[in-house]
Amino acid sequence: MILTSFILSFDLDHTLMINPFRRWVFPEIETWFHSRAPREQFPFYDVLGREHSRRLREGRLRDAYDWDDIVRTVAREAIGADPPFTVEELVKKHAVPGKVWRFPDVLPALKALRKANVPMVVASNGFECYQRPVTDCLQLTPFFSAFHTPDRLQTAKPNPEFFRFAEPGRIIHVGDRIDQDVVGANRAGAVSVWISRDLPPEMRRMPLPRRKSHPDFPRWLSMRLKWEGHSGRVTEEHLPDYALASLEELLQVWESAK
Repeated sequence: MILTSFILSFDLDHTLMINPFRRWVFPEIETWFHSRAPREQFPFYDVLGREHSRRLREGRLRDAYDWDDIVRTVAREAIGADPPFTVEELVKKHAVPGKVWRFPDVLPALKALRKANVPMVVASNGFECYQRPVTDCLQLTPFFSAFHTPDRLQTAKPNPEFFRFAEPGRIIHVGDRIDQDVVGANRAGAVSVWISRDLPPEMRRMPLPRRKSHPDFPRWLSMRLKWEGHSGRVTEEHLPDYALASLEELLQVWESAK
């Protein structure tokens, strides 16, 4: 456990970058899968999603993000055989320029934070073997001193135990998902920072600490939660400490937390 001053932890997918899973990795697996299993009986994304959801319901948070094991499981059930490749191999194959990318605000923000000597780590629900090829390709890896992932921590966000890689009260966690990043950080007692690059202009114009007090903020949050699959009401644990429109605003959060 890190017992220093504040540490900044980052989610990766849709916070800093876009990985190749949706556009390249899963479609390649789907092509192989349906060359052997009938689409009508075993629709690939349905069986994949059901297995992922089953593991989440059972509290197997680490296993819910082990895509190699998930793909093997559904392949054995539908085909009776293992795939002739691993998901890790496919990620490495597709983690190339043009298939993965980072958001425009990422490098300026990370460089400014590094210049300010801000300690930064990755805190992602993606296994390190699926994330490192992408962060290497996008030249993001050198900014981080560690990767905290389910394969290392044996759990995943939003479990507050995920954030035990540092003293939770000294963590500032940044992510795009309310249900995982904000809820997990809040449950752990960390500072929760929600990056929403499409934050409405009327909220962007407000000072950072006051944005969540905008009268339309709860509705905006509710819309995002519905997109994430949350059907219940918005509660206190869904409210981020800060809502950012750009990662370049992070330095303000850091300065206010010190």
